[in-house]
Amino acid sequence: MRIPFLVLAALTATTVFAQETKPFNQKAEAIIRDSFACSEMKITQSPWPQKLPAGFNGPVVQIESPSHSCEGQYALVFAPSGAHYLGAPWYFGDDAGETVEAKLAAFTLRAMREAFTVKVDRQKPTRDGLFPTTLYEQTERGKVALQGFVDRDGKLFFMGNFRPAGVPTGTSRMKEIEPLFATSPSRGASAANVTLVEFSDFQCPACKRTSDLGAKLADKHGDAIRYVRVDLPLMSNHPWAFSASLAGRAIYRQKPDLFWQYKKLVYENQDKLSAFTIDDFARGFAESHELDLKRYDADLASADVQGEILRGVGTAFSNDVRATPTFMVNGVIVDPGEDGAALESYIEKLVKKS
Repeated sequence: MRIPFLVLAALTATTVFAQETKPFNQKAEAIIRDSFACSEMKITQSPWPQKLPAGFNGPVVQIESPSHSCEGQYALVFAPSGAHYLGAPWYFGDDAGETVEAKLAAFTLRAMREAFTVKVDRQKPTRDGLFPTTLYEQTERGKVALQGFVDRDGKLFFMGNFRPAGVPTGTSRMKEIEPLFATSPSRGASAANVTLVEFSDFQCPACKRTSDLGAKLADKHGDAIRYVRVDLPLMSNHPWAFSASLAGRAIYRQKPDLFWQYKKLVYENQDKLSAFTIDDFARGFAESHELDLKRYDADLASADVQGEILRGVGTAFSNDVRATPTFMVNGVIVDPGEDGAALESYIEKLVKKS
């Protein structure tokens, strides 16, 4: 399911991209193909329609692919240091406000009809003169932190990260998402050379169709791969997805192996579940599998456990995840293909090399 998220809304709201396209140069295409592994990718570029900060340059990228994990429009921006950015910058320079924080907050309110708290760290600029910036989205479950950078002139917000020159995009992404693995449900050896990460939502129909892929690959390869599930509940569209994720974390904390049974059962009953039944459904599962219900209830109420899920949401959105499900292998977004065949083939090649 494509994420109906503020990044996409903001990209549309900021500008209309130029339509004149031309073939990609070799360096830029290599960056794209190092970021995404999808079938039948057609890549074209257009001129960037807004003025970039001094020393920055790059085109607008259009990726056409049958896979929703890869298709879309992106900006590829090169910084003076050689670092590159692939994402959806927001131009907010024309919004009213005396400070960068006020302008960016006004932009989010205008473009997304939602107020965000903005924090700009002016004490630690990057070597390219950008200021680390965090947007805090207040949800009914708590705050989601979205990471990025603003330019010195206070006109552009780069949602996500600039990747260092000479470092593969996948390696850079893995560094950003790896802190999530300590608390996310996982299988396999933590030291495995191949890490498969599944970003998924319990209420997403497309996630249901691919929900067994990770387990099949983990069963097949054992400790040769590490399989991690990162919860990405789309709270605005899926009213019971967060509750299902929260119950899953409570189960995983007590009996890690039992989580995978719970996951399978939720997807099998997805069409029957609702915001009114999910809590009883999950608690019934916990009770029938002899979990400590006092501890289970405490974990459901824990701000720390809820925070784990919210951190995963913010990290995913800040690292190029645009749809559920999304599969990453060693930080590269991989199209699973028909019945998971493309994902399996991709992992097979890496396992043979390791």
